Amino acid sequence: MRYLEDLESGETHDLGTFSLTADEIRAFAEEFDPMAMHTDPEAEEPFGGLVASGYHTLAAANRVVVDEFRSAVAGIAGMSIENHRWHAPVYPDEELAVELELAEKRASAGRPGTGVIRERVRVTREGEDGREPVLTYDSVGLVRRRED
Repeated sequence: MRYLEDLESGETHDLGTFSLTADEIRAFAEEFDPMAMHTDPEAEEPFGGLVASGYHTLAAANRVVVDEFRSAVAGIAGMSIENHRWHAPVYPDEELAVELELAEKRASAGRPGTGVIRERVRVTREGEDGREPVLTYDSVGLVRRRED
């Protein structure tokens, strides 16, 4: 388990890839974001076909972050998601890569034994000019400090 003291500001991690099938995109959208572009494979507007809900992309990326990074950190709770931006639509079966930078760490001023970390997450796909972002966001969380 990694505690605040074990984490380094600036460390980066390639966390792996994921993709969303057309069936997964439709199922998520029917329950949480039922707009035609997310539920109707014949929808042409505005993206020329079925695309994933941004919230679905965010949730799926978060799953990769939890499995490949946070599960090894002595986390207590998430505090916020900030600066999230959807840069491009996500189509069925696109391979998306998840990268994480630990942008900041600090001791908590108000909670002894804890610290605050800021993860900068970037989700990309292969584009004409290399990797292009489809989603970026910062996740701020409360973590345990190592007991002395």
